[in-house]
Amino acid sequence: MKVADLVYENIKPLFQDGVKLVEVEYVKRNDGMHLIVYIDKEGGVTIDDCVKVNDLINQTIDDLNPTNDAPYTLDVSSYGLDRPLKYDWQFKKYENQKVNVKLYRKIDNRKEFVATLLGKDEKGFIFNLNDENFTINATDIAYITPYIEF
Repeated sequence: MKVADLVYENIKPLFQDGVKLVEVEYVKRNDGMHLIVYIDKEGGVTIDDCVKVNDLINQTIDDLNPTNDAPYTLDVSSYGLDRPLKYDWQFKKYENQKVNVKLYRKIDNRKEFVATLLGKDEKGFIFNLNDENFTINATDIAYITPYIEF
């Protein structure tokens, strides 16, 4: 099992209501290996949230020793606004808001578009664009990210 997957599975049960575990990455950076734990929370993540999560997971990760004593830096970070949405609770959070949608193939002459996310059902994701509602099968969507207006 990959380091990130092993850590994710072992720390996931530690998360209760409030702060949610989104993803774990194990990546090489200029200063060495980093184990990055991404979190999210309704209303946004604060530095205090990151500190609390670090304290919550640190001992479990130490006991797990996922890198077999290879050095790494543990980072706890907000998932970020520009990262793809992955879980139902994230899609719910962005319902009735604009999102960026990237498709694997063109549908109606579009491969990328900005639309309002109306929801998700058994058929796929429901969007509104130019006052027209339409559904796109989840398997046709490469990713959905929050739309950021400047």
